[in-house]
Amino acid sequence: MSNTSLLICASQCWPKRVKAVEGFSHQLAQQVLQRSGWRGWLLLALLRWPSGRTLLRCLLHASLPGIMAHYHWRKQHIAAWLRQLFTQNGIQQLVIIGAGFDGLGAQHSAAHPQLQVIEIDRPTTIKTKQAALRQLNALQPNLCLQGADLACCSLADLLTEMAAFSAGRPTLILAEGVLMYLPDTAIKALLLQLQQSVQAPLTLVASHMQLSPQGKPGFVKQGWLADAALALSGERFVSGVSLQVLPDWLMNMGFNLQQMAAAGQLDNPDPCPGELLFYATAKPTHS
Repeated sequence: MSNTSLLICASQCWPKRVKAVEGFSHQLAQQVLQRSGWRGWLLLALLRWPSGRTLLRCLLHASLPGIMAHYHWRKQHIAAWLRQLFTQNGIQQLVIIGAGFDGLGAQHSAAHPQLQVIEIDRPTTIKTKQAALRQLNALQPNLCLQGADLACCSLADLLTEMAAFSAGRPTLILAEGVLMYLPDTAIKALLLQLQQSVQAPLTLVASHMQLSPQGKPGFVKQGWLADAALALSGERFVSGVSLQVLPDWLMNMGFNLQQMAAAGQLDNPDPCPGELLFYATAKPTHS
């Protein structure tokens, strides 16, 4: 399972931040870490003691300063957009690709009984999350957890075979922290499959890495230590897009950009800039 997903869980269990994190997200993160082998237990042990938190904070600062706060910033914007889009766009189906251990899908399935929520991630991740949600009595009838490796199967075929999925529902696709691990050809194929699978208004909320002036995808503060950690864990960024060409890049993928989260906004700046966060709508097709 992803080291990044476990770090996000750790950020939701940080003692000084627990009050700022919704109770359910904190409980889910703890349950996941307890079920994640030695890596989860190590993170819980470090978080338990002031010296452990200091060590973890120093390691994170040395590799990528502000990354924990960035995850929180990213999730704040996504949560706000989803509330807005559910109201304005009449969303009836939420499909989360690379859902990881985030509690968003479970929370929305509980809050909106008429909303069909589908989460897709690697089988090991889904198994761990399912056990954690069962322990918290949070597996709602309208929440479907699907284990699949999209590198080995077609998303269109997967959705077609799922009884929970309906092509006729207005659908929101959430791909948070996913696209940067795929080459552009795979991203275009994935988004094309989504457009072919949904015969109703389709909205995409996603993030992608920004390209540096040298053409390298990554965070602005990302150095060699972060590069090494990502490479060793098999989570190296393989693609990105520059801010200036994002609208054209999305158009080439079949989507129109609607809004971006500004990294430098005065009231809520991104603590670790470099990841572009946006939502877009699928271009209408003409028969």
